Amino acid sequence: MASLYDDNFGHYEDDGDREGTLEFYREIQRTNVRKSCLGCGRMVSIQPHYSYCNRCSDKIERGMDI
Repeated sequence: MASLYDDNFGHYEDDGDREGTLEFYREIQRTNVRKSCLGCGRMVSIQPHYSYCNRCSDKIERGMDI
């Protein structure tokens, strides 16, 4: 089972469809851009329309200030 990490979605596991999971992962990685996260300021590889990395998005969803 593959364990993948992405600044958009965090960690995720192969759901049994290894080919489909890897295809999705590669497509996301291909379309990512490098930019500074508005929450933590780290340079991350995220989708062009995102402003926050997964780590900061999780904090926001839990009601934490970043």
